Amino acid sequence: MIKVLIAEDEIPLLRGIKTMIEKLNPEFSVVMCAHNGKEAITYLKSNRVDVIFTDINMPLADGIEVMDYANEKYPEAAKVVISGYSDFSYAQQAIRCGVKEYLLKPIVKEELEKTLQNISERYTSMLMKKQKERLAEAVYTGKPAKPGEKLQMVYFCAGPLIRDGMEENIVECDFWRGMDIESVAAGLLTEASCVYSFEKNQANEKILLIVPENEADLAVFARKMLEEMKEKGIQITAAFHEGLLETHEIPMVSHQLRRKLQENILFGESSVIEGDADSTVTPYPAGDDIFYSLGRELSDTRKEVFLKEAEAFFTARKIRQKECLQIISRILQSMEEQTLAAIGSEEEREETIWNLILYSSDVRQLFLNLRQMLDERKIYRKAESSENLMKKVECYIIENMAEPITAAVLASEFGLVAPYLSTLFKEYSGYTLSQYIQKIRLDRAKNLLEMDEEILAKDVAEMVGYPNPLYFSKVFKKKIGVYPSEYRKNKLERKREGDRS
Repeated sequence: MIKVLIAEDEIPLLRGIKTMIEKLNPEFSVVMCAHNGKEAITYLKSNRVDVIFTDINMPLADGIEVMDYANEKYPEAAKVVISGYSDFSYAQQAIRCGVKEYLLKPIVKEELEKTLQNISERYTSMLMKKQKERLAEAVYTGKPAKPGEKLQMVYFCAGPLIRDGMEENIVECDFWRGMDIESVAAGLLTEASCVYSFEKNQANEKILLIVPENEADLAVFARKMLEEMKEKGIQITAAFHEGLLETHEIPMVSHQLRRKLQENILFGESSVIEGDADSTVTPYPAGDDIFYSLGRELSDTRKEVFLKEAEAFFTARKIRQKECLQIISRILQSMEEQTLAAIGSEEEREETIWNLILYSSDVRQLFLNLRQMLDERKIYRKAESSENLMKKVECYIIENMAEPITAAVLASEFGLVAPYLSTLFKEYSGYTLSQYIQKIRLDRAKNLLEMDEEILAKDVAEMVGYPNPLYFSKVFKKKIGVYPSEYRKNKLERKREGDRS
């Protein structure tokens, strides 16, 4: 219920406005009819309201005084001026008090109805914003929001589920393509009063929290979401929590759902994980020696035959991402044994494999990338032959720090396949591309936070290439140990202590 205070010294008009408001929109309840500005202010001292209708010219205290007091006490309350004066000076004063609606006497029913509708929409939007802020705190800090609030949860991943440490290789639009997942979900969930999405471990992972009027069938909903995303060319995997949960359970349940995704997400294919696994998948047997056997037969002339047979093996099956990682590792190992062209250390091989998965949308793309990477290794086998190219890559990163730079962007710019470009850069700098991009961005962010006390953290985020300030704060906290605001506060305190000493 939206609580309304009316301040009007003309008693018949006051009663008429009260009656019209409650007849026109049942969401509104008039809780106070004040005969002058002083009565209105006295009521506001101890009672909260959501909307204030006030005349401008009243005895004891005028409408401007009422709105000034309300701005201090309840700044979010909507304010509507009722006046018989059409003089622009009154409108100017009202605007300075934050008034968005202005009604002239005599009040026209249609104008009042439109005003109530505008206020109702803004009020609903404000409540949803506050609710999302509460839920965000529960999602990211584990702090319970509204006690007893019942929710439903779905965990979505667009594209592959990537490991920690590769955050900079993920750009949200690459996977979600600017899709407003909240709007799409709300259109499919007629049982929901509100739907909120929150970014999780990586930018391509989101949890959807549903505030249901009636409990939704999440299995049906998740399959509908897959169809919606498929039409837009977006590959997603969904896992959902059976039943309702409370806000204090959000971190635990989201962790459980992500573990379910880790175990069951398919490579290059959308799916809904129901129960503990996707029953349509034929798992790759861990003891299968097909790739080792193929590799033993490999020679330079047999390489393409080997890759075609491996690709056919993939194409004939639905393979989980975790098994795909194992298989690609086996393929690379087999090829290294035959060609004596090692990828590098175990860590570098793992990074290369993850990049192959990350930049391959399906089996065909995976093997195209693998072939190109193997060909490029012949050209750039020696570190010294690639050093000049990597210097150019490094300069490009520094000069375009505020832009959405990823290995895929750099690969396109410099004509190399993304997985191998990252490997070359690691040999050159000691950092993978994702590590280096993240390092220079965070170093720049620290400098900006220290240099300028006035600049907002969200502006710092944008200046160093993080369009999502919440994601920037999360990455900063993970790598630096404190949130950006805390980092600045600590630095300023140390500086002041140094100045005093």
